[in-house]
Amino acid sequence: MLKRIAPVLVLMVLSPLVAEYLSGSMSMSQINLLPLMMLLYGAGAVLIRELARRTHHGWTAILFLGAAYGILEEGILCQSLFNPHFHGLRLLDYGFVPSLGIAVPFTVFVLGIHIIWSIAVPIALVEVLFRGRRTEPWLGGVGLAVVIIMFIAGAAMIGAGIMSQEHFLATPTQLGGAALAVLVAAGLAFVFPAERPKAAGGAPSPWIVALIAFLAGSVFVLLYTQGSNVMHWPWQLVEGGMAACAIGMLLFGFAAARRSGWSDMHRFAAAAGALLVYCWFGFLTEKSLYGTTMMGPRAALVVAMLGLLVLAGVRARRASLNLRKTPRA
Repeated sequence: MLKRIAPVLVLMVLSPLVAEYLSGSMSMSQINLLPLMMLLYGAGAVLIRELARRTHHGWTAILFLGAAYGILEEGILCQSLFNPHFHGLRLLDYGFVPSLGIAVPFTVFVLGIHIIWSIAVPIALVEVLFRGRRTEPWLGGVGLAVVIIMFIAGAAMIGAGIMSQEHFLATPTQLGGAALAVLVAAGLAFVFPAERPKAAGGAPSPWIVALIAFLAGSVFVLLYTQGSNVMHWPWQLVEGGMAACAIGMLLFGFAAARRSGWSDMHRFAAAAGALLVYCWFGFLTEKSLYGTTMMGPRAALVVAMLGLLVLAGVRARRASLNLRKTPRA
């Protein structure tokens, strides 16, 4: 039983660890809240993966459902997309568009980090760790129902907690627009087929894949944090640069995955390159939000994540070598 649900348990823990703690959004002093974060992030990542694998829509579905998740969390539960005083951070001051009621750079940034780091990276790493079950569902009907209940409970508790802290309620138009955006993103997840014809040429080196993921991810987070707060660039320039990084990284990934020779090593490389961004970025985020008192525990978390990458890399390497040794019919 435990062996069968092991990938579910690992993903339940890994998603909130990456999304909230490795990113620095939550201090390591708040690690006691991890079980609550598991209900929202962990259950959400598991549900997204199950839907994508059960419907055979693959990574296209995972990414669109990741967008739906990000809009649900930030637009409806936390309402950070609309709250000008969220946690006292004044996230909407830069690039606010009155007709939309949102700050475009923050919206692009927060949805981007949810899609890539909250959802895609944890799923990719766990699928590499449990590669024998990479494309199959991990839960039966009862297990899926339990995870759905956990997600609803987590969403309700976190939404109520944020409401009691912030004393803010978005307008009906804003909430309705966010709900519609969730439905549109979720619907698009099942429009595009997962399997596409293979393209000519071989896949790039896994090292190239990892480097591009790391550089694109690093530029993405730096454009928002430094371009707006330090360099004071026009928000249109920052938003355009972030969108270009995110779209370019995704297009490169999809194009490379269609080429012959794409393997577990490439999947691992993409996830590892992106995860390494948070390994350094989290130090900057925690320092700016909480100070330096918890840098020791943060360093320990980074070491643990690097250990996880080593384990996943070893398994991906073995799988690729075994594939090469397997004789073709």
